[in-house]
Amino acid sequence: TCLLEGGRLDENWVVMLRGSGTRDPLGVFTAEGDVLKVSGRDFGSVTTRKAYRDYKLSLEYRFVGDSMLERKGRARDAGILFHATGPEGAAGNGWMSSFECNVIQGATCDMIVVGRDGEKDTGAYSCKGRVSRSGLGEGAWGNNRFHDPDGEVAEFREWTRLRRCDVDVNWRDSADQPLSPNENPLGEWNRVEIVCRGDTAKFYFNGKLVNEFWDMKPCAGRIQLQSEAQGVEYRRIFIEPIGD
Repeated sequence: TCLLEGGRLDENWVVMLRGSGTRDPLGVFTAEGDVLKVSGRDFGSVTTRKAYRDYKLSLEYRFVGDSMLERKGRARDAGILFHATGPEGAAGNGWMSSFECNVIQGATCDMIVVGRDGEKDTGAYSCKGRVSRSGLGEGAWGNNRFHDPDGEVAEFREWTRLRRCDVDVNWRDSADQPLSPNENPLGEWNRVEIVCRGDTAKFYFNGKLVNEFWDMKPCAGRIQLQSEAQGVEYRRIFIEPIGD
């Protein structure tokens, strides 16, 4: 199922913005055919009207222009929130409590456990992953661990991050951060696939498996595509049910 076609954004999605709720006076989100255009002029998201369980979500994205607002001079940033539940906008900036597949320059497919009301509610969202190396890069809230399929088991709760396997250990939240090994040049399209089966999730970036985790709580919910002070376009947004 294509979640955006014919330029009809309101058919499958609802807008949530930091400053104006479900109104979009700045035109942050517009649709042309199967392309969702995000201006980045406010923080927020478009959120599916439906919740999903056991599926593959695939899309392509590309960044447009430079970061703005409070992210000016920092890495180009957006994200895919999934298994989103609870009050709309409860995690701040028009986002729900969820797991995030970060879409960010040099580190797309990092996983972030998105907090509730900006606090570390240790009973809400959690998962487990395998890690080995640690890095010095910033922006991971004191939890800068990297996915390794042969590493030790670690638990992740609100506002912690599981970095994809091949991110630069010295990653910096900066506009000049180098791209990841298989990331296409800025302005070109990249493909992300999120495969959720039961309580597990796997992230694929341009066809390469780069992150996975399990024991997710919860393991179903809505999907959000972020605006995070950065022009970005999403296209070919498909969701397919998967069985056991």
